[in-house]
Amino acid sequence: MAKNDCPLEEWEQEQVFKWVYANQIRVPELELCNASLNGVKVGPKTRNKLKGQGLRKGWPDIDLPVKRFPFSGLRIELKRVSGGRVSEEQKRIHRLLEQQGCKVVVCKGWRTAVTCMADYLGVDSGL
Repeated sequence: MAKNDCPLEEWEQEQVFKWVYANQIRVPELELCNASLNGVKVGPKTRNKLKGQGLRKGWPDIDLPVKRFPFSGLRIELKRVSGGRVSEEQKRIHRLLEQQGCKVVVCKGWRTAVTCMADYLGVDSGL
């Protein structure tokens, strides 16, 4: 737990993917769900190597490349329930993704993210 006694973003994202893995048989589109890993803490050398391999700053944390009219996919920027802010670079990338027909949502906490994905897919989250 952090100073504000709220789970870290990395814990929140792990909970989202526990739900994804537990529900991908019932909801096959969830098998396409993936993460950007921008929030993973690594040293500068590894970070530079990842950038060279295509890791981009500002990219949303969770990608669900499933079409649901009128959207071409869902992108989730996950934040802690308390704290965390969307950077200017993230806002810029979000706008670019929206221009390409993506639905981009900032979710505070894993339950909000799971509910958002379930609503987008038209299924019951089970929460």
